[in-house]
Amino acid sequence: MTAITPRSCLVHGPMGCGKTTNAQAIAKALGLSNILDNWTPGKATPLLNTLVLTSAYEPSWPFKGRVMTFDQAMQLTGQLGVQA
Repeated sequence: MTAITPRSCLVHGPMGCGKTTNAQAIAKALGLSNILDNWTPGKATPLLNTLVLTSAYEPSWPFKGRVMTFDQAMQLTGQLGVQA
């Protein structure tokens, strides 16, 4: 039996919304063990097992993984609206 490696997920939201503060909780909820913060369109992205955080506005990048807003990601953690 082989283990399935989770695909990366890109989470976008405005600067200061809490992406970095809540990165560990989001990564845990998504089953991801790596975090890449402050990604900008055009930079390379890891395709596996990485939470990719960005404040870039347009979510239609050529990203080969799941894309969601910060609010959607926080709903997965059960902490919507909770910021440290």
